[in-house]
Amino acid sequence: MGKRANKIERLKIFTAETGKLQMLIPIEWEYKNPSLYKTDKKAPESFGQYEKMLGAFQISCKEVNEHISGIIAANKLNAQSSDKDKLDFLEKLVVAEKSHNYMWLCAVDDHFILVTYIVNTRQHNFKRGILEFKQVRDALVTIKFIKPQFRDIVIAQNRYTLFMSSIAATIDLRNRALENGSFIEFIILTANHIDALLRSAIVLTNQLEQGNSDIDTTVLFQNETDKPIMEKEIYKRVMDRNIIDKKLFDELTVLYNERNKVVHRYIITDIRTEDILRIASTYDELDDKVWALTSSLEKKQFEQKIGLYGKGIEPGTESKDELKIKLQYQLRDKHGRIKLPERRKETGDI
Repeated sequence: MGKRANKIERLKIFTAETGKLQMLIPIEWEYKNPSLYKTDKKAPESFGQYEKMLGAFQISCKEVNEHISGIIAANKLNAQSSDKDKLDFLEKLVVAEKSHNYMWLCAVDDHFILVTYIVNTRQHNFKRGILEFKQVRDALVTIKFIKPQFRDIVIAQNRYTLFMSSIAATIDLRNRALENGSFIEFIILTANHIDALLRSAIVLTNQLEQGNSDIDTTVLFQNETDKPIMEKEIYKRVMDRNIIDKKLFDELTVLYNERNKVVHRYIITDIRTEDILRIASTYDELDDKVWALTSSLEKKQFEQKIGLYGKGIEPGTESKDELKIKLQYQLRDKHGRIKLPERRKETGDI
């Protein structure tokens, strides 16, 4: 049981932006496409280790058209049902002068899945190359094609996961700002964190009231063309829902106005740097209040077996080692390929 649990902890779920495809990948792999929101829609999904992968691993999932029908027929593939626990792939290997080129093909429902892994022949035989190829095969067997009626659900779940990773990254940057004495940055990031916690509180409250696990992504994600839901609107919504009281609403509103002076009117008002320290301290106090409020909603969900926290481990009871591993890769996913300097100390509050 211990070995199995350890294996699960070292994997994470990848969900395609379309919601058509999910699979488990090693926790130390990242999504290699340039951006999660400006990806070339025709480009395959690309993955690899954060540092450097020996080979190139890609996957595409496309609706069957005339051209793809020809590929399916030429390879004598039978369309499989997405209801299957495990999809069967036809494996092909082309050995070139300096590379091993693997392809796995599968027809499922009305779609065609193509997986490729290309690696230098010499590196393929290295110990690390053998391990990497095993990881590719392990990921391959977890591929699941999602039926249309379930795609909105998996997209929303994935959006919540990305939202939580962003919160973790915000806390990381916030702690760095505090250590460096960058109080304006600290204020901006803490305001972001409070806003995110209140958005999460709306989602959790909806689930508690409705007795389900539905996720309102409109408060968690803003696309390029979406009408923005601003912080002050979030403050009003949570007060109207009695998630926060009028006193906390007023405190947040006052700080919002003072924060705007810091960001936009530091030069043209009489606000002093000394005032910025006071504002930062007050923001920190309100952040603790909002965090406690959100944590109580998570605990309530766990106790009532409702919503995102209604199953699994009770919030706040994960071991430090489990959290450290999880957060390490959440931060890397959100920060991207920027190399941040080593932290001077462990704050223990991410």
